[in-house]
Amino acid sequence: MSQPVRLALAMLAFFGTFFIVWMLVFVVLTGDQAWIGSLVALAASAYVSRNVWNGTADGSTSISVMAGLGAVIVGGLGFVLGFFGPMIFAPGANQGPMLGLFITGPAGVVIGAIAGALYASRR
Repeated sequence: MSQPVRLALAMLAFFGTFFIVWMLVFVVLTGDQAWIGSLVALAASAYVSRNVWNGTADGSTSISVMAGLGAVIVGGLGFVLGFFGPMIFAPGANQGPMLGLFITGPAGVVIGAIAGALYASRR
């Protein structure tokens, strides 16, 4: 895979993971101590983006690795688009971000895992 595509996928995985971990889990759980959630989200995002970068290198053909990468990449993209899209395009909708939480995020994970496994099996 080319370097610009690998970089774009790693950045997508980084920001998707950061928003998922920080906004959904640690801000709710940590309350006033949101900086702890930010540090944990940053560490998790760096770990996931590093694995995406290494997993998309030429020569990695494991079906399970590619299925996991597809799930992270497409699931993160689906979540971010479904969460922030309604905020941008329909700011008056009070339940807009729920689209990313319950529909586009989980659907992206499933579709990405299937697509990654198919890609690895054909490769």
